[in-house]
Amino acid sequence: MKKLILSAFIAAGMAGRLSAAVAEDSKIFTPFFDMTLTEAGYLPSEGNIFSGGNINTQVGLLSKITQADHLFALYNFNYAGPGFAPQDSRQFTDRSMSHGFNFEYRRLVLDNLRVRPGVSITREYRRTGANEAWKNGLYNMNSSGGQLALDYTFDQEKNGIVTLQWLMRSVKFPNYTDLLREFQNAGNTAETSGGLQDQTMSQVSLRPGWNNFFGGLTYTVQNYENQKVVEETGVYGNDKQKDTDTSMDFGFHHKLWIFEMYPMISYTMHRSNQNFMVYKFLGDTAPQFGDKYYDFNELAFSVPVDLNITSKWAVGGAMNVTRRAYKNRMARDEANNFTASKQVNTMSTLTGSIRKRINDVAMVRLFYSLVVASSNNKFEQYMPYNYTGNSFGISYQLSY
Repeated sequence: MKKLILSAFIAAGMAGRLSAAVAEDSKIFTPFFDMTLTEAGYLPSEGNIFSGGNINTQVGLLSKITQADHLFALYNFNYAGPGFAPQDSRQFTDRSMSHGFNFEYRRLVLDNLRVRPGVSITREYRRTGANEAWKNGLYNMNSSGGQLALDYTFDQEKNGIVTLQWLMRSVKFPNYTDLLREFQNAGNTAETSGGLQDQTMSQVSLRPGWNNFFGGLTYTVQNYENQKVVEETGVYGNDKQKDTDTSMDFGFHHKLWIFEMYPMISYTMHRSNQNFMVYKFLGDTAPQFGDKYYDFNELAFSVPVDLNITSKWAVGGAMNVTRRAYKNRMARDEANNFTASKQVNTMSTLTGSIRKRINDVAMVRLFYSLVVASSNNKFEQYMPYNYTGNSFGISYQLSY
């Protein structure tokens, strides 16, 4: 659920970074376009081979009103098809599609200080079944809200900038309902059986950048409007669910001789007051209780490197690792019983590729990836935790 929720911020965060990156020169209109298309085949150690595609497109326009006043508009389209994903995130066959609109007014208040108020609207659709229509997705999401950012420039020659941003979102899940609650009590209203994922979200971030180095600190709060916290007795109490995320990241993009490197590392601390009851079967009278079931610390890093053979051709390699360690959740055995060890998931990906730069704005890449997912959780009836996978595909990028 965490990844579903945080996708509400992608459009806003992307708009802020792109608007800061677009040059403010003498042009009245400055367009921005970036598109990446990927198609791949997947062969997991368990199950059948399948294929999946990904599309990520941003289209922006910077309009100059005066020397100090600008307007920036951004449309973001993202489609994520079937593919391998870290444990506890989604099934291989899940698909999502989102449309994000972001509008900013930018005002240069000092020679090196800029203010950027804006509004954002996002519509996300998800399909968890082959016969499920996009409009009927259980986790379809509507998000809207505003944001305010301050950009302080300290080194124009090396793109030195510090951005402080605050944003607020109202997030609705129009199709979400708790089927178990409806089954237990047919008289439930939409407020109790539906709307349980509806929430307000706020986020504060501080992001410096200099000479192609970047990083930041982000704090996110999710306040649920209707979802209550389940107690040890198996009933919902009076406290509403509240989740927080504290994230730190650092990376850079540099060229050294014929090598081009862009590594990144991030660390996230997720905290939630929500608990969990493990029912082995419908009507289980002695379910197992999981206190603060969703708290975890997650470390992720990626080390991509391209070896530029010529001005057009390059050979690439990358290593990506995501490790999620739950603070209180105990791993389960094959019989769905809690063990004495806390659950830890690790997903490692090794990728090799060949890249050809077609021209100054376009390039194509052929790639092969080996995925190794491991976990001390052995109960895999609903979601795979321990598997290996091979994927191979092609990616096309166009950016100007």
